Amino acid sequence: MQEKLAAARALHGAGRIEEALASYEALLAEHGGEAGLWNLRALAEHQLGRAGAARRSAERAIELDGTQPAFHLLAGHAATDEGDLAAAIGHYEAATGLKADWPAAWFALGTSRLEAGDAPAAVQALERAVEVDAGAARAWNALGLARLALEREAEAQEAFARALALEPGLAAAHLNLARLAEHQGRFDDALARLEDALRADPRLADALLLRAQILRRRRDPRAGGAHKVAVQALPTDARIRAAWADFLWEAGLVDESLREFARAEKLDPGSLRAALGARLVLPPVYRDVADLEAHRERFARGLDELAADPGRFAGLAGNAALVGASWTNFYLAYQGRNDRELQSRYGDFVCGVLRAGVPEFSAPRPAPRRKGRLRVGFLSNFFFNCTVGRYFASWITGLDRDRFETVVFYTNPWVADDTRAIAAAADRFHHVAGFAPLAIARRVAAEELDVLVFPELGMHAETFALAALRLAPVQVAGWGHPTTSGLATVDAWLSCGEMEPEGAEDAYRERLVRLPGIGTRYARPTTSSTKDRAALGLPAEGTLYLCPQSLFKIHPDNDELFARVLAGDPRGRLVFFGYRDGPVTQDFRRRLFAALERAGLDAQERTVFLGFLSHDDYLRANALCDVMLDTLHWSGGNTSLDAISAGLPVVTLPGGLMRGRQSAAMLRRAGLGELVARDPDDFVHLALRLGTDSRWRGEVREALQAGAAGLFDDDAPVAALARQLEALAGRPG
Repeated sequence: MQEKLAAARALHGAGRIEEALASYEALLAEHGGEAGLWNLRALAEHQLGRAGAARRSAERAIELDGTQPAFHLLAGHAATDEGDLAAAIGHYEAATGLKADWPAAWFALGTSRLEAGDAPAAVQALERAVEVDAGAARAWNALGLARLALEREAEAQEAFARALALEPGLAAAHLNLARLAEHQGRFDDALARLEDALRADPRLADALLLRAQILRRRRDPRAGGAHKVAVQALPTDARIRAAWADFLWEAGLVDESLREFARAEKLDPGSLRAALGARLVLPPVYRDVADLEAHRERFARGLDELAADPGRFAGLAGNAALVGASWTNFYLAYQGRNDRELQSRYGDFVCGVLRAGVPEFSAPRPAPRRKGRLRVGFLSNFFFNCTVGRYFASWITGLDRDRFETVVFYTNPWVADDTRAIAAAADRFHHVAGFAPLAIARRVAAEELDVLVFPELGMHAETFALAALRLAPVQVAGWGHPTTSGLATVDAWLSCGEMEPEGAEDAYRERLVRLPGIGTRYARPTTSSTKDRAALGLPAEGTLYLCPQSLFKIHPDNDELFARVLAGDPRGRLVFFGYRDGPVTQDFRRRLFAALERAGLDAQERTVFLGFLSHDDYLRANALCDVMLDTLHWSGGNTSLDAISAGLPVVTLPGGLMRGRQSAAMLRRAGLGELVARDPDDFVHLALRLGTDSRWRGEVREALQAGAAGLFDDDAPVAALARQLEALAGRPG
């Protein structure tokens, strides 16, 4: 046997692994009780990428002789490759128990614990690894990641620096210092560190991706080039392809995005992100209603294809499942249709993937057995000076602290005035920007909440994936993105009662809960800007009809109404905010201009597209315009409140869903129900009367200024919210 074994090991050492494996198997046929032979077989199988076979062989070796730490280490590696982290951790713990001074075993244990989301235990193992071998650069690097997961940022930075002192060319440590800098909002430092990482490893996928993502977040014109470099460097990397597809989609290049997602899916059929993108991407701007319907039908077919193969993504587990499921059907809501059926189908699909991949958060959570204040959590990526921050900050700052304990989870690195006010008002504020989704989920679950509130579901992909888990006994959504989530894990939908039509329940999978007023205590916006029209880029003369909605919110059905208004007022001009002169703006202008030209109008002369304005200047622009034309199917929310505060008359035609009825409810509450049109003809009539009758327009402005008091700084909605939260948690007051 010894001679044959030596020959087999010689083949193994020469890299002839298949031949070595065949020799080991022949030896085992005669000597099946030799633990060492089973371990050698496992090693060869592992090197050939046969994780399942390697694990079975290694575990057979352990059955025969459980005293060898190397057997446990190899079994742990094979279990890791199979995605069974619990088994891997068990084997690594056995290895360290048998050989307490083995740095490789402590390193493997620490990295597995970290991947499993147990950062405290990971830190313990990795600190032991560097204790027994202070020169282990990769262990120091992993220790930095574990400390970062515990928000011990200074210690994390120190560990990464130690790793680089030991191994200056360790690209992963440079990358992790870049991640830390990005996490802290030091984007220039992050980009510099990424250059160091790429000098060490020009094909480091995560560095290429992070560089492109940072540039994209900063709206840096180099972002497209960075994505192209990544694709050129790693053309067969599915993650790189999917990230490039995302970039193209955000830029409004929908056909190109769909092609890239399809390529990514072909490269990695198990990529959930690629599979979703290849089927569910929707355009920001449609060419016409027929184009909208065609994309809606394609979307529905895509849902059918996903549902037809539910086991396809069974290999996704833990954080990988959550990252893959970080998707939102954002543009679906702007089609102007009841999306309950489509959203529910998507919700069932994603919840199914996550039930299998993250089973710890699939079962109902029992209500905490404690007395005292109701513990309510709020989770969002938008707790800063934006629409969601302005709308929903009072849900946190206004709750009675004698009745409620508030816990906030904020996932965005950006900290603004609204963020600081929310943090100061909360009992606990968890700033979890940059944390892995699974780590965020565990942080939320650890708080043992009574109720978890998502102020918006549909604007941020990671938030939507987290909402598909069961993190609290009761989970509710606000209308930050006013369409049903379609998730069975969301129990209630908080809405504005006055904005909902009769039979509104049909549009929601969740239980509909109506709040009074505008559903929140909203501070009246003011501006210190005194600029004139010219200073803001507006025409000095003529009637200005403002449509302040983002261009992707403007349904093709609006185009004819705009044309009819301009045709009726030769001095009139339409004013839009085109956030960039890119494909989205170009596609919208092309569609709108065609409608205006069909009406015999000079589209270029009769439209104005403003660029970015500060909020002060934006409010001033509202005051300097003459009429706001609200949009069909998706009415103004924040934009209408800004207009009313500035005294700008708003003309609206309410739709059949809450998201098309917000302005109408606001105008009625302000005492200006006469500006709510009965039909398209009445909309055009009201807009033209306001635009051409300066006396009536002045009266309406005065009435708006007086009636605005009914909209702003109203405590009743938050008081009603408090009662509803208690009722939802089973604690009626």
